[in-house]
Amino acid sequence: MHIAFVARKTLYSQPGGDTVQVEQSAAALRRQGHNVSIIISGTPLPDNIDVLHGFNLGRPADLLPYYTSFAGNKVLSSIYVDYALADSVRFPFLFKLLGKHGLEYLKTLARTVNGSDRWPGLAYALRGQRRSVQALLKHTHTVLTSSNSEARRLEQDFGTLPETITVPLGVADEFLTPPKEGSKEGILMLGRLEWLKNQKTVIQWASKHQWPLTVVGDPNKNQPGYYRECKAVAGQTITFLRYTSGEELLALLDSHKLLVIPSHFESFSLVGWEAAARRMKVLFNEVEDMKETLAPIGKGMDFSDEATCTLRIQEALAEPLDIKKSQALLESRSWDQIVMQILAAYA
Repeated sequence: MHIAFVARKTLYSQPGGDTVQVEQSAAALRRQGHNVSIIISGTPLPDNIDVLHGFNLGRPADLLPYYTSFAGNKVLSSIYVDYALADSVRFPFLFKLLGKHGLEYLKTLARTVNGSDRWPGLAYALRGQRRSVQALLKHTHTVLTSSNSEARRLEQDFGTLPETITVPLGVADEFLTPPKEGSKEGILMLGRLEWLKNQKTVIQWASKHQWPLTVVGDPNKNQPGYYRECKAVAGQTITFLRYTSGEELLALLDSHKLLVIPSHFESFSLVGWEAAARRMKVLFNEVEDMKETLAPIGKGMDFSDEATCTLRIQEALAEPLDIKKSQALLESRSWDQIVMQILAAYA
């Protein structure tokens, strides 16, 4: 089978969780003997495609030209992020005036103006965000969500859906190998530095309590001010590192004790599962959809409650690492297992 993955233009220039999802899904499908082409939005599809598989429902302008022109089987991994909480803080007046879909539309056009993304097209400009998403869904045969919570949100926001199947994300083999023995100390945060990820909150707490904290991730190119704010409030115990992967990422996971995920929203926090596979403790903001997807391997907290959260973090740093996650559970989430569910959705 020849499968075309269609992903956002900035998939590699601003890597994120969807970058890992696209690459790992493609690699697992290839191990099963299938041909997978990764297409960056704006480039043509190869010939003789059996399945068109797009990523990121929230970027309909990237996908609609392919979905309207391709006549075969069309599958969509929604990765539907709700920016409402972050945007209501970042742009309170505009959020109140335009709502989340209107503000998302404005942000899409703004990315064109500042040169960080391509022009979304006249059809998108006339339809707007919500109607463009609905048009994309009408041209989709099967939607893949990473949680039941995500499927419910899609239906609430856009109405009746095509066939919808819940398929969690996988854990790559390198994370499932036994971690190196040695001491594990301090807190780790992973992710692009932006309002949605809410790293500044934990940086402030770590500076106040002098916790050793390593912050790993590149600044969001559209939110450089947030990175500067994070640096400005950081005390001497805070270390900033650029985006990393491979052996360097494994070394960070193996040397740190606690992963903290303070995001206002994550559709599926893959880094939480990767950290758990390396026997780290995981604390996360108990919001949709994380309270479903991370419940098996971590503990949720209300990050608006500083007193309770800081106490829980201090306790986690003080506790011994004597809790080992079920290896059977983790191996059931390997990409080679997950890809079998994706193949079933193609049928």
